[in-house]
Amino acid sequence: MADATRARVPAPRRAVGVMSEFVVDGIPGRLVTAAGPDGRLTHVDLAIGKHGSTLAGLTDALSTAITTGLRAGAPLAEFVNELRHTRYAPAGATGDPDVPHTTSLGDYLAQRLHHNHPDAVACS
Repeated sequence: MADATRARVPAPRRAVGVMSEFVVDGIPGRLVTAAGPDGRLTHVDLAIGKHGSTLAGLTDALSTAITTGLRAGAPLAEFVNELRHTRYAPAGATGDPDVPHTTSLGDYLAQRLHHNHPDAVACS
């Protein structure tokens, strides 16, 4: 059931993006986020693993779910708080100086989003 207090945010025609590259457990990855003219995050694209692999497919599905939620008006903090401290492979050192260690790809994503958008996230 749709929440009447959340307003759908259309995809912006132009967006300012940030790309972060990382390596987790020897697997290279890339995170691209984009915000609309108002600075609100509207797009998340997490890519890791070989194209067509299960890992690549699951991260693509996660990206799509988060992007859809953000455009439907869900607050970024909800995603960050739910994904933070999740534990599954791959995990470990990231090669990202801002997020040096992660317990999962979800945790990396949450930490990176929190780092890039601290005003939008009250992380627990």
